[in-house]
Amino acid sequence: MRLTELQVAVDVGARTHRVAVGNGSGRLIDEFDLEHTAVGLSGFFSRLERLAGGRKRPVAVAMEGFNGWARPLDRQVLEHGWKLYNVNRSPGAARSRGT
Repeated sequence: MRLTELQVAVDVGARTHRVAVGNGSGRLIDEFDLEHTAVGLSGFFSRLERLAGGRKRPVAVAMEGFNGWARPLDRQVLEHGWKLYNVNRSPGAARSRGT
């Protein structure tokens, strides 16, 4: 039996990132805030590894790469051997306050 890909979306912020995790079939299975600290980043990977069943399930992460706020998370995603998709919003896109 082939496991579906764990799909992760990260809304990148200056200090905190918002994370949504889907099961590959369109169902949301987890959602949480990620503090941009060493402890927060470590917790992000631990949580996703648990959801992925260790290294059994493929993981794909989509995040904004604009303004450099995704660093070093983007590099660490690749070091885990996961797929990384860089998703940049267009310059004219609407933004909510506080982002």
